[in-house]
Amino acid sequence: MTTNAYSSSALRTLPGLGRRFQELRKRSGKTQTEVAVAVGMRQEALSRFESGRGTDFSLGKLLRLLDVLELEVEFTPATRRPTLNDLLDERRRSASSEPQP
Repeated sequence: MTTNAYSSSALRTLPGLGRRFQELRKRSGKTQTEVAVAVGMRQEALSRFESGRGTDFSLGKLLRLLDVLELEVEFTPATRRPTLNDLLDERRRSASSEPQP
């Protein structure tokens, strides 16, 4: 599963992952009921996962869901967003390296 059009931070949370899965499921033309039955779970549980309300979602269940949609997990390096301190340090370095009048 790649994040091409999505920010990597969207897939760092269970709600983000659920929303992405929902889009991929819809793109595959499968209903929640079809996927849930194929995985052996209740449609309501899949709905909670897709809407970001599934707090106890297991890795095994996620892997079964991905299998039903013929998807796989792909690990990519996360891009770290700069902190406020990072930005302030960069600004200080930039200001100190500028020629003084």
